[in-house]
Amino acid sequence: MKLSEIPYIELLTKYNSRYSLEEVVFDTQYPKVENKTDFGIVFGGVSMIPYRIEEALKLYNDDLIDKLVLTGGIGYLNKDRKTPEAFKMREFLLKHNVPDSDIIVESKSRSTFENINLFLQILKEQYNIDDTSLALITSDFHLKRCFAMIRKLLNNDTLLYGCGVKDNITDIDSWYKSIYGRRMILKEALILCYYAKNRTIDDIEINLKR
Repeated sequence: MKLSEIPYIELLTKYNSRYSLEEVVFDTQYPKVENKTDFGIVFGGVSMIPYRIEEALKLYNDDLIDKLVLTGGIGYLNKDRKTPEAFKMREFLLKHNVPDSDIIVESKSRSTFENINLFLQILKEQYNIDDTSLALITSDFHLKRCFAMIRKLLNNDTLLYGCGVKDNITDIDSWYKSIYGRRMILKEALILCYYAKNRTIDDIEINLKR
């Protein structure tokens, strides 16, 4: 079954098992960051500090990422309505001795779609994006959406890697253990279906079971 073919109501009723929701939401086959990568894209969000930014710092310190791109403005769910998410992550990296010359900041986006479009715009203005490699660093459950969105916008020559960060709440090993985790994964499944139906992302074949 194609992702776009799944009725929303059936995600809430027929296909709401652990197996089915994990099939829709999680990507376990993405290429891992194992070789030197030009840019590590760190997505803002509620779990950006400490989880996403600490993982980005580790990859940088392990010499697997050349420059870190921090993306996130004042999102719709932010309680802090003054400081962009990217600025908070930049401050964290500077305190951990990452040179400012290795940090690129995109601080206007308010959603994943804007994250991707705005940081790609910045990179295209300064670099040959077709000849670079990108590592997407975000929460485990968020990685599939990010990959699907960026693949829609880039050509196939750009090397894409992923780092699905675990937070012990929403990752593939933990989400089903709490009401909050279950709610987040069901919400993500609905978002992915919506984007596939509206062609924001390419359609994906999903193997669902009741």
